[in-house]
Amino acid sequence: MRNINGIIKTKCENSLLFFTRYIFKENTGIKFEVAEFHKELANILQQVYDGKIKRLIINIPPRYGKTELAVKMYISWCLAKNPRAKFIHLSYSDALALDNSSMTREYIMSDAFQKIWNLQLKKDSQSQKKWYTTQGGGVYATASGGAITGFGAGNGGAIIIDDPLKPDDALSDVRRSFINNRYNTTIRSRVNDRDVPIIVIMQRLHEDDLSGYLLDGNSGEQWHHLKLTAINKNNVPLWPTKHSFKELESIRQADRYTFSGQYMQEPAPAEGGEWRKDWFNIINKSELPNDIEWEMFIDGAYTKDTKNDPTGIQISGKSNDNLYILKSIDKYLEMPELKNFIISFVKSCGVHINLILVEPKASGKSLVQLLRRETHYNVSELKTDFVRFSKIERARASSPFIEGGRVYLTKDNWNDAYLQQVGTFPNAKHDEHIDVTAYAIERNLIKNFFVV
Repeated sequence: MRNINGIIKTKCENSLLFFTRYIFKENTGIKFEVAEFHKELANILQQVYDGKIKRLIINIPPRYGKTELAVKMYISWCLAKNPRAKFIHLSYSDALALDNSSMTREYIMSDAFQKIWNLQLKKDSQSQKKWYTTQGGGVYATASGGAITGFGAGNGGAIIIDDPLKPDDALSDVRRSFINNRYNTTIRSRVNDRDVPIIVIMQRLHEDDLSGYLLDGNSGEQWHHLKLTAINKNNVPLWPTKHSFKELESIRQADRYTFSGQYMQEPAPAEGGEWRKDWFNIINKSELPNDIEWEMFIDGAYTKDTKNDPTGIQISGKSNDNLYILKSIDKYLEMPELKNFIISFVKSCGVHINLILVEPKASGKSLVQLLRRETHYNVSELKTDFVRFSKIERARASSPFIEGGRVYLTKDNWNDAYLQQVGTFPNAKHDEHIDVTAYAIERNLIKNFFVV
């Protein structure tokens, strides 16, 4: 028996994947199904333990075994090899972090583990939040936004951040910024020395989530990036027994944006995650219905600086429950040049403008006042709850109407620039066309929020 245990011990300590299969099967009675990417993931994690990789980002689809292998098993394996190793484990909620910590401790205290390593925990280590081995190693688990006091990672351990951002918080600029800034202000300082590894494991949720923030160089560190996509360039599934190509395509069709981020690790895909160019109909001006009551939508800019969004200006109207866009342009102008341009644009557009609707931000309020004072146009602020929504929320609410073929563009030289921007949002540098189009769709087709 001792000889068999010695063989198992050697194989386990030489291979994280063998250790994982052994401990998982002995504790659950179920085999840990190993796909090719699990081998790659385990190999990368062993390089972290060996000191070859100091900073690691792993992007992987949800429910693909990342937490089991890269958190629970990795910590257990490291402590088996080095009982002095100290880990900090963070997740988006206390509950998740504590569950992972508790399961890791259960693996270590299991008969399968103890008969090989006989690793002992301190008698007062009953807390899920913080527990120690008798040799001084241990685990501190908490939420990524929680306090980390009196504990530092090191001695062969690491900081392991697993899912730092809740999917529901991905669209919150405030929450994303809080987590990103917290990495630099708090998390990275909890290593005992510069050689202690930091591992970030997550599915991509937003182009500026923690992975994006770190990969863009905002921590000043060099990151090794393991990007595991659900479908590779040859259309082969990452884990065929988990998801077939047909099943993945079904997930994609149900929610392109979520699939692009969480499954393909491209939260802002090259073709955009919201509106596709081929959803828009393009017709000649002569094909426009005669009963359209044209309105102008204006999304004002803060400055004429080309680094910021320009002012978006659109002339559009409804006929037979379809939206027709006569023109959609952008201009880098401040007051009073913007006001003068609007007056000139109204005169030259070739149709009667029944109402001018202006988003009441930036230059918007001033523009409304000046146009009312100096013209006879009907001018109003956009009085809609839709204004309070984020750009992505407005775009998503509008998507069904565009995809359903209910938005028509008048063929003109502005089409290319317009389609390039809306087709690549949220990747596009600017988004003024998204805003004015979403407002026009909401007013004419959704009709839930406007009070004008």
